Amino acid sequence: MSKIHSIDFEFDHDYALIGIHSVLTDYRMAYFLNSHLDIRLRRFKDDLDFKYENCSFPLYKFEDETAFTSWSLMANKYVFTENTSEGGTIIFPEETKISYLIPEKKRVDYFIKIEGLKDDAALNKTLLNINKINNIMASYAIDPMDLKSRDNLIF
Repeated sequence: MSKIHSIDFEFDHDYALIGIHSVLTDYRMAYFLNSHLDIRLRRFKDDLDFKYENCSFPLYKFEDETAFTSWSLMANKYVFTENTSEGGTIIFPEETKISYLIPEKKRVDYFIKIEGLKDDAALNKTLLNINKINNIMASYAIDPMDLKSRDNLIF
C-alpha cells in the first residue's frame, strides 16, 4: 500500500504594505517619495510581468543596507488597448482595458512594499511623510493577509 505525502506551503508575507491614491505618474511618484522619505528608489530593470494576463507593472526598488530594509514601489494599474475587430466593420476597433496588480484594491494607484521595517512607529512616520506630498490624496497601511491576490506581491 502506497502513502501519499503532501506539503502545504504558504509564502511568508512579513512586510509592511502601503496603498497610495494619486494622479502622479510612476517616475514622478518615485521622485517625490525619494525626496520626502530620504530613500533612493530606482526603476528596476524588469517590470512585474504577468504573461497569462499580458500585462506588466513598473517596479522601483531600493535596498537600504544600513537599516536592513527593502523598499518597492509598484503601480496597481496597467492600461492597454485591445483590438476588438475580427474582420468586421466596427466603428471603434480598439477597446481600452485596465488590469490590476491587486484587483480587490482597484482604487489604489500605487503600492509600497517595505520589508524589514522595525515597528509601527516607523510605519506611521512613513505614512505622515507620504501624506505631505502634493498630489497624493491618501496613503494608508494595508494588511497583506487580507488580500486574496497577495501572492502577486512576491518577487
